[in-house]
Amino acid sequence: MTKKKVLIVDDEKSLSELIMESLMILGDYNVERANDGQEAIEKYKTFLPDIVVMDVEMPVMDGYESSHKIKSFDPNARILMLTGNPADFRARRTIEEGIALTLIQKPVKLMDLNRTISENLPAYS
Repeated sequence: MTKKKVLIVDDEKSLSELIMESLMILGDYNVERANDGQEAIEKYKTFLPDIVVMDVEMPVMDGYESSHKIKSFDPNARILMLTGNPADFRARRTIEEGIALTLIQKPVKLMDLNRTISENLPAYS
C-alpha cells in the first residue's frame, strides 16, 4: 500500500512539525512541509501531494494566493485551509471559489485534523 502524501504549509514551525509527527505516527503518510506560500508552490510541483494543509496567514505569499496558483496548474489539487480566524476574507474566499475543500480552525486538535485529512483524501489513493 502506497503512503499518502501530505504537504503541511505553515510559517509556525512548531505547529507544522507537530502535525507532521502526528501524521507520521499513524504510519500511512509521507509528509513534507513548507514555510510559506511560495515554498508551497515549489514543493507541490516536486512532491505532488495527495492533499495540502495550508495556513492562510503567512509571510512571502499567503495561503489564498498560493492555493489559487496551485489550483491554476493542478485543478484537482486537494487543499484544506488552516486558519486562526475563520472570518478572514481569504479563508472564506478559498471555500466560496472552490479552491479549498474545508476550513480547519486553529488551535487544531490533532485527532480532528487527522480525521479531516483522511476524509478528504482522493478515493484513488
